[in-house]
Amino acid sequence: FMSEKEIALEVEIGAAFLASIVACLASQPGDVLLSATYKNNNGADDIGFGSTIRKVYAEGGVGAFFRGLNARFLVRASCLLRVAYLVFLVVL
Repeated sequence: FMSEKEIALEVEIGAAFLASIVACLASQPGDVLLSATYKNNNGADDIGFGSTIRKVYAEGGVGAFFRGLNARFLVRASCLLRVAYLVFLVVL
């Protein structure tokens, strides 16, 4: 059916896709906190990391730290799949 080269390429693409998902999940809370810090600062003195965490948590619990994750998945997945398709066309 498929050569070893084709199988290896598909495994690499699959691994990259899974790594992208893990990276999204791991970095999303930090990005939400960074955005909340800039949004809430408004030129005032530093409001503090702890107070930003409490404010985000109060707005929506643990789920609030993952706001916007769907859009992030779509962007990463679509970019990764485009690059993978391009590599597939060029290599094979």
